[in-house]
Amino acid sequence: TMAGLIKNQILKHLSKFAKNVSSDSVNVSTLKGEGELSNLELNETVLTDLLELPTWLRITRALVNRVSLKIQWTKLKSVPIVVSLDEVQVEMETCTELRCQGGQSVLPSYSSGGRYGFSDKVIDGMTVTVNSVLITFRSPAFHATFQLSRIVLDSKNPFWQKADLRTTRLKDVERGELLIFKELSWQTLRIEARSSRDQTLTPLRLITNQARCRITIKKKLADCSVVGCRLVLLMDDVLWVLTDSQLTATFHFIDSLSDLIRQATQQSQKTKAIRKLESLPEFQAQQAQQVRGSSTQQHGASVSSSARPPPPQSNIAKAFNKYDVAETSYHFYSERIDLHFCDDPGPGRSSHPDLSSGAVLQVAICQLEMDFYPYHLAAGDRGHWIKYCVECGPALWAQAALAQFKTLLTDTLNSSRSTHTPLARAPPHTLHDAPYQTPGGRPGPGPGEGGGGAQSTPLKNVVAAQLRK
Repeated sequence: TMAGLIKNQILKHLSKFAKNVSSDSVNVSTLKGEGELSNLELNETVLTDLLELPTWLRITRALVNRVSLKIQWTKLKSVPIVVSLDEVQVEMETCTELRCQGGQSVLPSYSSGGRYGFSDKVIDGMTVTVNSVLITFRSPAFHATFQLSRIVLDSKNPFWQKADLRTTRLKDVERGELLIFKELSWQTLRIEARSSRDQTLTPLRLITNQARCRITIKKKLADCSVVGCRLVLLMDDVLWVLTDSQLTATFHFIDSLSDLIRQATQQSQKTKAIRKLESLPEFQAQQAQQVRGSSTQQHGASVSSSARPPPPQSNIAKAFNKYDVAETSYHFYSERIDLHFCDDPGPGRSSHPDLSSGAVLQVAICQLEMDFYPYHLAAGDRGHWIKYCVECGPALWAQAALAQFKTLLTDTLNSSRSTHTPLARAPPHTLHDAPYQTPGGRPGPGPGEGGGGAQSTPLKNVVAAQLRK
């Protein structure tokens, strides 16, 4: 039956993400285009790969109590599939040793690796809504909980407006790349952390209002691999009240994770630096040249083709270049952040008479913007950076730092070179080869060095013949 076929397709795809999926747990209404699943246990490995978690963190368990699907069969190209989750519980913990990244492949474990097709369009265009998410985080130093409510992951057009699904993608066939625009939003976020070592430290709490995250993903059409991503986090006004003990606990929590984060950063930078170098035009040109060969005719053809002016760009290419993700980057913007630092009651307060009953320090940060390009080459072009010019302070600092690095590298290479003595005949190693002493006390020529040696005359004749030629 039609319902059975749909069930099989749903089970085929969900089996990559869930562990305990069976035909009994899937209820499908063929005519209405609706389906429902209950009590799903997600695959921790695939979920970790899907979320691209850092290697110092792993998911130990993930449960979903109810999942509902809504599919409009006749409008799959223009209307997204809606996946609604009720409650999600995730348990995470830090790793004593960094997880293996599994090589340098950019293809996730759930990807087929084939060319970008209709099924990939449907999956990339899905809308996901979650009523509530509870994340429990455990580390040797502290335990934390993250509660998010009313989460929506939706497709947007390049202007970040809700539109027809076909306008939420930009494809350039000539470049073989695709841009996907997604927006993740949530209503509230509540964070609470407690120390597991020092019970006297006050728990750390933070509640934020509505926020949204705009994500632009660039993929290759050939194998659906992700080339780059731009992530922009937009926060509403944030108010955070911290007491003295809470501030101390914050520093303890950060210090407990600093070593793991540093090791994971170094590990990921090595892998992604290789991907960065392989994506450069110089590397691509070198690979293409090796494929074509190095014959004279091919070289002349390449020179003549490179001398021709480039053809005019189409409207699709212009739009793609306008919203293109030149490299992976992360951005943060907040209109206003208010931080209140308060004294704790009891001992430890200031001895100043005016502060004996306690004090409060208020810090207001307006229109905070942060841009992070983690995999940018030191000598690469920064023209695509947001609000960046070549005459600003950071640009001059980067140029000075790069010039200093080149100087230090040159000095290091020069100092490590060994000084070679002029080439000369090795000293004699046996008594038979030792030169004899002349009557004047000076060493005479050894065998083969002239002076009557058996091999001196033929050797001179050979050298003289070579010089005459």
